[in-house]
Amino acid sequence: MSGQMRIKLSDKTIYHSTSASLSYTRATKERITKDTNGREQAKGILAFSLTCDALGVYDSDGTTAHDFEALFAIMNDDTDVKIPVEFVPDEGDATFKLTGEGIMNSLGLNAPVDEDTTASIQIDGGRLTLVALPIV
Repeated sequence: MSGQMRIKLSDKTIYHSTSASLSYTRATKERITKDTNGREQAKGILAFSLTCDALGVYDSDGTTAHDFEALFAIMNDDTDVKIPVEFVPDEGDATFKLTGEGIMNSLGLNAPVDEDTTASIQIDGGRLTLVALPIV
């Protein structure tokens, strides 16, 4: 993988994305009982956090990509509907993508003088699924 990973929300990329990252963690439970020899560990809940930075623009066509206005609408939505997400390699020879559902819990906007405005988002969710991609 070359670092050309993209985040997709509801089948649309983040317009003018500059970086994307994924953290996938599992909580562990530690137990000590009178019947064990030392500590035992057990698997707990899986969770992911996707973050993305992008240029803060308004000129996406809306059909294939989310611009800042669309990201704001997702963040501002108070329904309990989770967002389908994908972490997708951009390379033509990619063999998989990761999919899941999550909630956008952070949307930031940074607008320095004489510099590009940037937006940042964070989406948290549970289990991810590895999906094989067809070989082209």
